[in-house]
Amino acid sequence: MKLEWMDPYREIVRNFYRSANGYSQICKTELFGDAIKFSPYEVQIMEHILEYADQHKNMKWYAEHLGLSQATYSKYVQRLVHKGLVEKYHAAGNRKNIILMVSAAGLREYEKYAEESKKERFGELFDLLGRISPSELEVVSQVFAIWGRCHSENQEEKPDEPVVLVKVAPD
Repeated sequence: MKLEWMDPYREIVRNFYRSANGYSQICKTELFGDAIKFSPYEVQIMEHILEYADQHKNMKWYAEHLGLSQATYSKYVQRLVHKGLVEKYHAAGNRKNIILMVSAAGLREYEKYAEESKKERFGELFDLLGRISPSELEVVSQVFAIWGRCHSENQEEKPDEPVVLVKVAPD
């Protein structure tokens, strides 16, 4: 069967699938880290925690924004906590609202990962993206947003409320 309905985008779709399939093969493998090994899933979790640390987002929010089920997200957070890369807190007055923070050890490991990744994994990609205009870059970003939306539920933003953190004792 011919796939004319995709023309002229067949190569882009093919590359999307190839990329997604390749990632799914390694996302659970501990490929990174110097003193403490961690996986691409765990990198994504630490990146999101670092990016939104001052907003004190809860675990449910992170899982939704990463496109992971809450069970998968919780499993990887437990691994990160066990490894000492992430710490759990809860909001004062709300023990169910778990807030995550990257630990000092997690930050050291992540910084080493980021330095290496910028050169080894993302250098060619960033060089290529650097050759396009800001408006073209926005189109590329929208393409990935649409692609990601195909695989996740509708995510509604809720207004943020100030949070006081209380450290959770290790399991």
